[in-house]
Order: sequence, then C-alpha cells, then structure tokens
Amino acid sequence: MIPTQVDDPSSEFGRREVLRRILIAWIFGASWQSITTGATLTRYAQSLQVTEFGFGILAAIPFLAAFAQLPASFLVERYGHRKRIFMVANLIHRFLWLVIAAIPWLVSADHAPLGLITLMLVSAAAQHTTAPAWYSWLSDIVPSRIRGRYLSRRTQAGQLVSLVLTVTVGVALDWAEGVSGLALSRVLSLLLAVAAVCGIADILFFVRIPDFGGHEKNQHYGWKQLFVEPLRNRSFRRYLGFTAMLTFSVGYIGQFSWLYAFDVANMSNVQANFLLMTCPVLVAMFAVPFWGRMIDRLGRKPVAMIATAFVIHGGVLWVVIREGSVMPAYLGILVAAFAWPGVDLASYNILLGLVRQEKGGGRNTAYVALNSVVVAAAGTASGLLGGLLAGWLKDWRGDFLGLPMTYHCILFLMSMFFRIFALLSLRGIEDPRAFTARQAISYMAADMYSNIQNTLMLPVRLAGRWSYKVRRKDE
Repeated sequence: MIPTQVDDPSSEFGRREVLRRILIAWIFGASWQSITTGATLTRYAQSLQVTEFGFGILAAIPFLAAFAQLPASFLVERYGHRKRIFMVANLIHRFLWLVIAAIPWLVSADHAPLGLITLMLVSAAAQHTTAPAWYSWLSDIVPSRIRGRYLSRRTQAGQLVSLVLTVTVGVALDWAEGVSGLALSRVLSLLLAVAAVCGIADILFFVRIPDFGGHEKNQHYGWKQLFVEPLRNRSFRRYLGFTAMLTFSVGYIGQFSWLYAFDVANMSNVQANFLLMTCPVLVAMFAVPFWGRMIDRLGRKPVAMIATAFVIHGGVLWVVIREGSVMPAYLGILVAAFAWPGVDLASYNILLGLVRQEKGGGRNTAYVALNSVVVAAAGTASGLLGGLLAGWLKDWRGDFLGLPMTYHCILFLMSMFFRIFALLSLRGIEDPRAFTARQAISYMAADMYSNIQNTLMLPVRLAGRWSYKVRRKDE
C-alpha cells in the first residue's frame, strides 16, 4: 500500500512517490489554469465592461506581478522556509479567484473593471512569490538526468485535462449566451469558482511532500548577491535577452488573439476555444514527449534554438484568418503550436540549470528572481503597449497585399520581429555537453522520419501478424 506520507524521500521509492504526487496535483492545477484562461476570462472581462486599454492591463498583470519574485528570492536565500512560502502564497493566490468569481455580487457595475484588475494583480503577485521557492524545491526533487522527460509528462497530463475542459467550457458558454446575458454572467462566475476550488486542491497535495532537507539559509545574504553575482554570468545575461525579447513578442498576444477571434473572425465560444486552445493542446500533447526526449539527448540550447525558429511565424499568420477563411493559415499556426512546448521546456531547463551555478553545488534563486524581473518588465511593457495601440488604433482600417487590416494585425506583425531577436539572443548561451544546432537538426529529422515510417508501416505489421496467426491456426 502507498503510504500517505513519504518517510524516506532519499530512497528510490520515496522519490517516485513524490513525483507521482506532483503529477496528480498538476491535474487539478491544469484544471484551474484551463478554466481561468481563454474564452472564460475574456468573456468575463467583457461582461464587466473592461475597455481595450483594460485588456492591455490584464495582459500586463502576470508580468507586472513578477516583480514580487525579488523580495521572495531574498527571503528564501536568507531565511529558508521555501515550502512554507510556497504553500501560503499559493493558497492566497488560488483563494482570491473565489473572490474574483463573486465580483458582480460584491461591487457595483461601475467599479467592476477596477475590482477585476486589482484582484488579479494581487493574486498574480502571490503566485509569483512562490516561484523562487518552487524552482529551488523542484531542482532538488527531480534528478537532472530525467528532468526533461518528467516535466514533459507533467505538461502532457495537464494538456489532456485542458483538452477536455476547453471543449466543455466552450459548450457551456455558448449555451448560456443563447439563454440570456444574466445566464452567461452566472455561468462565468460558477466556472471561475470551480477553477478556484481545483486550484486550491492542487496546492493541498503538497502538504505531505517533504522539503528534501530544505533550502540552506544564509544570514549574510544581501542585495549584492541577489543582483551582482548572477549578472556576472555571461550565459545568464544572454538568457535574459532571450526571455525579454520572447516575452515582449507574446505579452499582449494572449488577450488580443482572443479579441481578434471574437471581433474580427466572428467565432463562437466553442469555435474560439477549439482553435485557440483545443487544437494547440492536441498538437502539443504529441509534441511534448518529443521535445523532452530531445532535451535529454541533445541539450537545452540547440532545442531552444530550433523550437524558437519554428514559432516566429505563429502570430503573424492571424493576419490572413478571416470569417469563413481559416485554412491553410491555421495549419501554419499549428506548426508553431508544435514548437512552443520545445521553447518552454528548453527555457525551463536552462533556468533550472542556472539555479545550480553557485560554487559548491548550492542553489541561488536569484537567477529565477532576476529573470522574472526582466520578464516582468518586458511583459508589462508589452501589455501596456498593446493596450495603448489598441485604444489608439481601434477604429483604424487598412490594406496590406489585398488583405483588410485592423489594429490586431499591427500587433501580430510586431510580434514576429521580436521573436527573431529572441532567436538571435540564444547564440551566446553556453551548454558545453550539447550537440551543435546542425547536429541536433540532423538527429531530430532522423528521429521524426523513423517515427513517421513506423506509424505508416504499423497497419502492414499488424496485417502481417494477423495473417501469421491465421496460418498457424490452419496448420
């Protein structure tokens, strides 16, 4: 029987039990994430009369809140208590979504947009407070030799949950919208409340997970160690350039791609959820194991470079999509959807490796905090710029190569150029044991060719086995 608590986390069984718990916990965490993003949040904000500039602020909030990671990293390094920080801050973060769900019944309609923005900012700040502690804790829990594969499986489990929920949520919203505005408002609030409960359940799974010895506290740790020492690392500086450019390119995309789907392409909730969440999740479910395997075999840097090259076009193809005309531009977007898990996993593994850069094998969560500050600055600037441009150009109409243009298209074109700069920043990152980009491309092409060949030949092999069994019975 599996014990309710891991008594010996250093043993092989103990570590497997911890990894299993984290995987199960993320099923609930992915439920929270799937419901609180996409059509649900966009429709909820629209029902509260949030303006175009307000949507830009909503896009900037996750990045602006990341500044909370600096004091959080200082506390973890100087005083320890990483599990306590992780638990308390995360529970506050998830509980506040219950309050967000109740906004229509707590404040007047005039103050509802400000209430939504304020609560989401506080919730996001609490979430980011947990990041330094989580990175340090996770680097102790998951051995580096299996990190790529384990994180890919964890991501894949969350994507399966997201696949089911995005379809269910889209159907529920379309049904409620067809009944009345009041029904839609109540369904939106109910969905956010359910998401909050799932998010709280995710964090409660960590109550019985041990701290694996805890993070070593350093009473002499000061702000100099927090800022100066990580920035001496040239590879880290290049990584900051990569994350800054990539974040700036996608910071506003999330909100405005949904607005484009609803306002320009005139999609229903089900259609938007299917195209913007369900299909990318389906593609990513097949992509994640591939990228995790490539990271463990080829290295983090070459995978990051190859995957980033394949997401450059992802935003700009929305310019071609119009009502009744989705393909083939959308197929190109799905190519980017296949590559995004590779970008995320490689970037995540690069940062986890940098957390171990201290002499003597210790960990310095300042790498996480400083990266988050750069991401926060880039994301905040991106969201605010997107909001300002949207408010300024909301009535603008143009023409490009015979295609009608709106302000959304300007934002999508900008995104492409910043992704190119992000790719160029990766060249200076050190990964001594990694393959070169050319070697990695050759290996990945051979691996994909082998997988495709095996898939195509599967019916032939099955038919051969069946005919062999028939002949054996006849004999």
